[in-house]
Amino acid sequence: MKKRFAVLLAMTLAATTLFAGCGGSEEEKAGQKADTEEKSSDTAGDNIVVVADTQASTSLDLAQSWDSWYTTRWGITETLYMLDENLEPYPWLAESCEMKDDTTWVITLRDDVTFQNGNKLTAESVKKCWERTAGINARFNEVLYIDKMIADGQTLTVTTTKKVPAFLNGLCEPLTGIIDVSAKEDLAVSPVGTGPFKAVSYDVKSKCVVEKYADYWGGEPKADGAQINIIGDTSTLAMAQQNGESDVSVSMPGSSMELFSDKSKYKVDGVPGSRGQIIYFNYDNEVLQQLEVRQAISMAIDKESYASVINKDASVSTIGLYPDFMAYGASKGEGYEYDLEGAQKLLEDAGIKDSDGDGIREYNGENISLRLVTYSTKAELPMFCNELSSSAKKIGLDIQVEVYESVVEQQESGDFDLMMISSTMCPTGDPQYFADITLKSGGSGNYGGYSNEKVDELIEKLDVETDENRRTELAKEIQKEVLADAGYVVIGHAKYYYVMGADVKGLKTNPSEYYLLNKDVYVEN
Repeated sequence: MKKRFAVLLAMTLAATTLFAGCGGSEEEKAGQKADTEEKSSDTAGDNIVVVADTQASTSLDLAQSWDSWYTTRWGITETLYMLDENLEPYPWLAESCEMKDDTTWVITLRDDVTFQNGNKLTAESVKKCWERTAGINARFNEVLYIDKMIADGQTLTVTTTKKVPAFLNGLCEPLTGIIDVSAKEDLAVSPVGTGPFKAVSYDVKSKCVVEKYADYWGGEPKADGAQINIIGDTSTLAMAQQNGESDVSVSMPGSSMELFSDKSKYKVDGVPGSRGQIIYFNYDNEVLQQLEVRQAISMAIDKESYASVINKDASVSTIGLYPDFMAYGASKGEGYEYDLEGAQKLLEDAGIKDSDGDGIREYNGENISLRLVTYSTKAELPMFCNELSSSAKKIGLDIQVEVYESVVEQQESGDFDLMMISSTMCPTGDPQYFADITLKSGGSGNYGGYSNEKVDELIEKLDVETDENRRTELAKEIQKEVLADAGYVVIGHAKYYYVMGADVKGLKTNPSEYYLLNKDVYVEN
């Protein structure tokens, strides 16, 4: 155990100190410390990979919220297809998936896959898992549009409610991952997946411990297990990596990247991704229903400075919604350039003026004061919000920033005027994903209630279009329409990095952000 046990113990103590500092009695803190130290011994073996991240799931039940992203990253669950470095889908738990007609797909599963309890993966087990997920999470139905399924041995025949040209891409979404729903274990804590690592314990927002599944269908994992520590403070995240308490750090902020330039100690592996810093408008707010106000806010954002100066080149600015480097990115001249004078004129011409000279414009006789909510675990978001608040004052708008640990509650309740979050926009490699979930009226990720009839019509066409060139054209048309409507603002797209110790082997980043632990990841002693 030697070095690895010492590292785990040190990291456990650091995490205990961090989270106990949020409040509570000394007795509670002592109890947390003892509990955490006891659980650190749950992972047996000499080769334990210690991962640190700023964010985590609410549970290990892949059907809940976005929790499947974490069970996939942590090597617990897997999908029928995976994405390569070019975001092209390829078979994984499935041998093949063939389209028989416009609404019929025949999936042939591998015959050598077992769950982590030894049960065989069959078409019936996939069917039961998907039925459960579909009944819990609305996003599942926006990805695969399943009408009915017929299981026969290792063959699953799926009938969809309409043509789904991006069906293979959808099979890569972690939400479509497979667990044994017949298992007696608590799915929120001990889901039984097919991945190289099985869950040992999970302390929400604190720590997840996994151990290798020696009978993994892809071959015995090289690491004995892993401990994933959740460190909400990004400065502590960087310090833990520097001190050798973490082997791998995820979500390292751009402001800390210069600390890891010594190639003899660290490896930094990163790729451009589609994770956008997105501003949602709450369309229940009468002020934000005014096009000129949304346009003015868009024009108050210096996207290039946000990316290069505030975020220290850890992200790239964007013209429109989708990443500019993708085929369906925006064309030059679309969107809104940084122009404070133009924003002021726009508001003046719309009759939105500062009539009492207090520096704040009024709408229907009341000062325009807006609440902008965001969260702290993506370090750039609060900084971006504060800069926007400062710029907004220059055009006569009062924007008050509220920073939370999480904004899930605000997303569900609509308790915001503006909300800035970091969200992947095309992780499956297809523009339909973001369009269906976020841009479409009633989408599960359309937190502000945006609705545009023309956009909805274009999305309906995109959903069933099979020609790739036409799909690209439709995505660009959708984006152009949303931009003209100032329906959303995307500031830029984050570069996706892993910061690793030089002794970490077998780990590569993927622009989807879906993958982290696999059978080939280990720490070279």
